[in-house]
Order: sequence, then C-alpha cells, then structure tokens
Amino acid sequence: MAKRLIGASNGKISSSVVKIAIISVALSVAVMIVSVAVIIGFKNQIMDKAVGFGSCVNIINRESGENLETLPIDSNQDFFPSIENEEGISHIQRYALKPAIFKAGGQILGAMLKGVAQEYDRSFFEKNLVSGEFPDFSDSVASRRILISQKMADALNLKTGDSFAAYFVQQPMRMRKYVVSGIYSTGLEEYDKIFALVDMADIQKLNSWTKNQITGFEVMIDDFSFLDEMTDLVREYAGYQILQDGSMMKVSSVKDNNRQLFDWITLTQMNVWVILFIMFFVSFVNMSTALLIIIFEKASMIGLLKAVGASNFLIRKIFVIKSLYILLKGIVIGNVIALILVLSEHYLHFIPLDASSYYVDYVPCDFKLWYFAAIDVSTLLIMSVLLIIPSFAVSVMQPAKVMGFK
Repeated sequence: MAKRLIGASNGKISSSVVKIAIISVALSVAVMIVSVAVIIGFKNQIMDKAVGFGSCVNIINRESGENLETLPIDSNQDFFPSIENEEGISHIQRYALKPAIFKAGGQILGAMLKGVAQEYDRSFFEKNLVSGEFPDFSDSVASRRILISQKMADALNLKTGDSFAAYFVQQPMRMRKYVVSGIYSTGLEEYDKIFALVDMADIQKLNSWTKNQITGFEVMIDDFSFLDEMTDLVREYAGYQILQDGSMMKVSSVKDNNRQLFDWITLTQMNVWVILFIMFFVSFVNMSTALLIIIFEKASMIGLLKAVGASNFLIRKIFVIKSLYILLKGIVIGNVIALILVLSEHYLHFIPLDASSYYVDYVPCDFKLWYFAAIDVSTLLIMSVLLIIPSFAVSVMQPAKVMGFK
C-alpha cells in the first residue's frame, strides 16, 4: 500500500509541499556534508603546517623558557635515534635556533633561523616550495645557503640565488652572508614571516657551541589522534633526565606550543555542531509539515482503512514509509550537490580566504566518502525516528468523520 501511495499523484497542496520538503532535505544534507568536509580540511591543513614548522613533540632545555636565545642540550642522548623503534613514533631530528636581523637593499627584517641537520625531514618544505630548492646540508661541510619564505623575499626584494646579510645581536656582534637557495610559502603567516632554515652547524658556530650541542629534538608520530599518548611516551624517555649542568629537559606537544591555534580549531568545530543541529531541525520541520499535509489529504482513505479493521500502527507505517521515500530523494539530491561543491573546491580552490585571518589562503575541503555515508545514515536514522511523531495524527482521526472528507 505504501508503494501504491508513493506512485499515486499528490494533491495540489501536498505536491508543492513535497517538493519544498525534498529541496529542504537536499540543501540541509549538502550543507552538513560541506560543513564537515571544510572543518576537517581546516583542521588537517593547519595541523600539517603547525607540525611541519615544528614537530608533534618537542624536547628542549627546561631552563630555556620563553627566551629567544635558547640554552643547549647534548645531542648524545640514549633515546636518539633509538626512540624511532617505538611503535607510533616515525622520526626524530635535531635542530638549533638563533634570532637574527636580515638586511638587504636597505630593508631590515627580524627573523628566527632554524638550523637543521642532515636527518631533517624536508618533505613539508619541499611540498610548499615556490622557487629554488631545499638546501643540501651536510654533516661534514657547513653551508651558507638558506631557505626563506615568500613573505621575507617580498619584504627584502630577494629571489633565488640572491645573497644578503644576517646580523646577530651578541657579544661580539656577528654577521653572516647567506645565499637564497629556495623560497617557500605555506600560507600560515605567523610562521612564514619569521622562520628561515639554515645549516645547524652554522648556528652552532654562532652560539659557540660544540658539534654535540643543540637547541632540542623534534619527534614525529604516525597518528596525530594519539598525540597525548605519544607525548607521555617521549616524556618517559626524556622528561625526567638531569643534564650535566643540573637542568632538565622539557617535553611538550604541538598543542602545548600552539594553544591559540588549536583553540581556534576547537571553536570552529563547535560551530559545525551548531550548523548540523540547525540543518537537522529544518529538515525535520519541513518533513513533518509535508507528512501532516499528506495525512490530511488522505483522510478519507485513512477512514476507509480503519473501517475495514486496519490498526493505527499499520496506517502510520504506510505514511512514514511514504515520507522516507521523500527523505531518500532529498538525500540523493543533496549528495550530488555536496559532491560537486566539495570536489570543485578540493581541486580548483575557487573560494579564496585571507590567510592572515584563517591561516590558509583558500577554503580547504577534505574529500572522504565516509563523510557522505555518516551524514546520510545519521539523517535517515534520526529522521525515521522523529517522523513517527507527526504520524500520530492518524490516531485522532475517526472513520465516521473523515470517510467523506475530500
């Protein structure tokens, strides 16, 4: 009977209401899928950039505090590089930091030099290269080549192959000439305008450190969802060791070092939950309205069914199945709309953003089919339960009063 009711022509009023309900469900489903794809895209992009500039877990001298000039630790540690053998940890690398002032063509710019060694994972910066190449740093010969950001290159009017001076405020004042090996751009302005990569051996010489003295270690993990567990594991290896000068090593995660950034991501995720709730509510209101109108238009049929002994439960089930057909039609259309929008933005990046406010210069969409499946199934299950409520209108109809109703 539900199939025959689906195939039957609707009344003038219900026909328009059904079309509105289908459009409402389609738009709601499309908005939900796009919202989830965008927020997960934002989260993944920003986490990748935050980890790319630093690491998942960082190990430094606890006494370094917030000073620009960091205190060294010895690179000869029991966990380096053996901690890579632990399940969940993919890589560990050394680094050294040094604040500097760049000068080129009368332009001056403050920066933070990050010295890296041969084992440094360069994949993040190679993926974000604008021109040139990542410098080749060798453990045997110190290099004066440098990787700078597009922000720095624009401020100093530099391009690949140009040289410029870097000054270091210390006693005595020191100066280095660097040659631009490559230029990168990540869109994460807070980092792009500060960090430049050089040879770690050069930073060690500037700080009058030995070859074994470094600012710290960066630890990369396999799965970011286990960040807290992996941070605790690294802390067990390094967090409780006492250095020769009596200080200890400090272990912190990328979340600890970028609290404001991750708070922003959390706030954005809350907004998505609000959007999902509103879209579910809008769909429910429109579907309930459509179902009630269909029920009242078929009042005479309901009276006839009751007269021949049909139960309220059976009749309600007929109309719920009819409404689920409308719901499924809207879900299919919504999936098509969402697929077009998500794929277009994922590959074409046609919606630009202000990187200074959003940390990326386009709307990132993370395309995964499970987003579609999760929202489709959730919508279908939740709406199936909620649509039982308006179907109770069948129970109040009396056969004697509604059989002649048209």
